[in-house]
Amino acid sequence: MYLAGIDVGTTNTKAIIFDVEAGKVLSVGTCRTITQHPTVEWSQYEADDLWSSVVQSLRQAIAQCDRPERIRGISVASMGEAGLPLDAEGNVLHPAIAWHDRRTTTQAQWWEDTFGVKQVYVITGQVLHPMFGINKLLWLRSHAPMVFQRIDRWLSIEDFVLWKLSGTIATDYSIASRTMVFDQRTLTWSETLLKHAGIPVEWFPPAFPAGTPIGTVLKDIAEVTGLPQHTEVVTGGHDHLCGALAAGVIRPGQLLDSTGTASAIFALSPTFQPSDELFASGFTSYAYVKRATYVTLGSLNFAGGALEWLVHLLYGQDSQSTMSGETFAQILGEVANVPRGSRGAVILPYFLGSGTPSRQESALAAMLGLAPSHGRKELLRALMEGLSFWLRDNLEALYKHGIVLPYPEIIAIGGVTKATELMQIKAEVTGCRIRVPHISEAAATGAALLAGVGVGAFRSSEEAAAALHHTETTYEPADEARATYDDIYHKIYLPARHSVLGTKDATEGATIDERRGSAQT
Repeated sequence: MYLAGIDVGTTNTKAIIFDVEAGKVLSVGTCRTITQHPTVEWSQYEADDLWSSVVQSLRQAIAQCDRPERIRGISVASMGEAGLPLDAEGNVLHPAIAWHDRRTTTQAQWWEDTFGVKQVYVITGQVLHPMFGINKLLWLRSHAPMVFQRIDRWLSIEDFVLWKLSGTIATDYSIASRTMVFDQRTLTWSETLLKHAGIPVEWFPPAFPAGTPIGTVLKDIAEVTGLPQHTEVVTGGHDHLCGALAAGVIRPGQLLDSTGTASAIFALSPTFQPSDELFASGFTSYAYVKRATYVTLGSLNFAGGALEWLVHLLYGQDSQSTMSGETFAQILGEVANVPRGSRGAVILPYFLGSGTPSRQESALAAMLGLAPSHGRKELLRALMEGLSFWLRDNLEALYKHGIVLPYPEIIAIGGVTKATELMQIKAEVTGCRIRVPHISEAAATGAALLAGVGVGAFRSSEEAAAALHHTETTYEPADEARATYDDIYHKIYLPARHSVLGTKDATEGATIDERRGSAQT
């Protein structure tokens, strides 16, 4: 039996074919996700472009498949907050506003002024932010009233692809959560929030657990993509979460570092438990792609994207210049020749806000300690260290809030895991063992595993995750390196973060280092 998985990402759209019996990915197809910029500040996706990228990536993957008739199920992972408005005839009325597009800031402020940030969090587990889907709907009401008047449905990106494949309107709990109007206790659309916003609940798709079959592939879609018409279409989930499933993150207490364009760090729990402490740090809590499981998630909006940007800025002609993967890896490897601490150069990686746990969305990145003696390699390592210190900052917060144990084992996925120097730096900065599963396209593979749950190939999420055979690379922190980075973290990074963001020193309270010191005393 074969399964298909799609990942509609910010930069690329991928499709994979998974062999259940062999436990491995047979083929991969990829296509650039086309982003339109009607103004300098805006980013959006045309529905036709999105669907075309799905079709092209599917066709590529299926063309490499020996027996496509064996494909039994297909599911979708996607970016979380972008969505498309449809009229009653199924016509798309407006491009999908990208999750990172800031035009919806006024709408987020409206929620704060009229409903309250804490009240939103208690219902949805989400910390109020312009990116969420409901704010894009409210923006359309204010700035495209003729479009808004014709809306009959609102489909997030996963929902749109499921609908195109099967003709069925549906979503899963994790993607529904990213609209900011989904009640985490009842796992239904929040009538309280939607009534306050003046948005009909009927605009939103029926929500199901990830791994729920909703129909089969339409005949014309089968002809276009090469999928067998008998292929069952199954609900998927938020891309980071699907990737976590493929990596084997299925038990409470496990911790994942998922870094692509953005970065997410999260741990699992069996219940929805919003708290004042997590809220203050900006951590979200919402339904996972495993039933009866929730994720506590911290994020940084520009992580791997920042690394790519800096490499192109320092080593390429411009941000659009082409660079082979081999050249990119070679450039990243050069930082091995730079001593820990980047000869005093420090980069706070807050390019699109500080992310958790400082929670300052208006923050901007800062480069400190620069001297004429610094070159490209020092700046590149400084960014890698900055991203690693951000990860440690989040681990400290999750530990303080009782979400993880001290020095948890970290499972890492995402494109930047190919940067071996960065992964070693992360291990040394955090003091944690890091495992990197070698999984081809983790998010798309996780979607395929959910398809397997939906068609009965696997009896549970645990069985699905165990069915994927893969090797892995492990990164261990040496004692000397840990000691060096402990010193830099406390004496340089935290004071710099405090100075730039105006936050209190994270060493106040229950840090992992302090607990370790108390235990040794």
